[in-house]
Amino acid sequence: MRSLITISKEVSQAMRSGHPVVALESAVITSGMPRTPLDKKPRCPASGWNEDQPINLEIARLMERTVRAHGAIPATVAVFDGQLWVGLDDAQLDRLAGDPEAGKVSAGGLAEKLRSGQAAGTTVSATLVACHRVGPIRVFATGGIGGMHRNWQTHPDVSGDLEQLSRTQTCIVCAGAKSILDISATLERMETLNIPVIGYQTDSFPRFHSLGDDSLPVPLRLDSVDKIAGVCQTHWTDLGQASGVLLANPIAAEFSLEPDALESAILRVEQSARREGVSGPGLTPYLLAGLNEETAGLALEANIALLAGNASLAAQLAIALTR
Repeated sequence: MRSLITISKEVSQAMRSGHPVVALESAVITSGMPRTPLDKKPRCPASGWNEDQPINLEIARLMERTVRAHGAIPATVAVFDGQLWVGLDDAQLDRLAGDPEAGKVSAGGLAEKLRSGQAAGTTVSATLVACHRVGPIRVFATGGIGGMHRNWQTHPDVSGDLEQLSRTQTCIVCAGAKSILDISATLERMETLNIPVIGYQTDSFPRFHSLGDDSLPVPLRLDSVDKIAGVCQTHWTDLGQASGVLLANPIAAEFSLEPDALESAILRVEQSARREGVSGPGLTPYLLAGLNEETAGLALEANIALLAGNASLAAQLAIALTR
């Protein structure tokens, strides 16, 4: 039986030689970012950004460049031609970003998507499947973790990200949970699933587009990647724990949105989603797009900044884990 997983030559060589590798998801390319150019260069550090190219392609390139700049190898994961690819070349990134039919796929839908031959961007949960199957790859950078949607008590909309992380020995570097979620309930769920949550140089769990506050303290604060690497190694190697680790990396303060204004914008977009009957897999992209409109583009700039910041920290952690 042929393998349904293809590892790029660069990623394969890096893993064989013990070189640090950082996994990157691709749902942000197919479903999380606009397919149109940004009307100006991002305010966050984004060397090499091409203003003539669509945002979804440029953020994919920016994250890969950031990982490389800090000494690690990026391994963007996606589905192409019946294969789960771990590590994409430039042509594949172009193809994925430019394919309007390429949606996103989570762990539960991977088998069907691979059999269909359709292209798709992988969500956090699907990317974690790749991390487990090929290595494992110990570090994975994304924007925000999925979790418990608001009003989950009456409409149990819960991301598969958390369950998958609970059985994958990978550290996810993210800016907390997406602002549109019930973040308190998401933290509680991670505790139930025995997923260690670490705040990087912060006492508060970040809220994706904005900084955290005293209402959401992190269980553990660590201020150096070496200490974080030590906790990961102890969790997986010494204790034999099957669950991953979540490393919460706050967005840089200069790009953070004001919490009250952000919450008001989220409520307006949620009301719009209810009026239009948007639910299921289409809800998160709808909410994020609406939030960008409500904030006059500031949410998008914050998203770009936090993605680049997470790629940087993930590369540093991957290097620390190889020492």
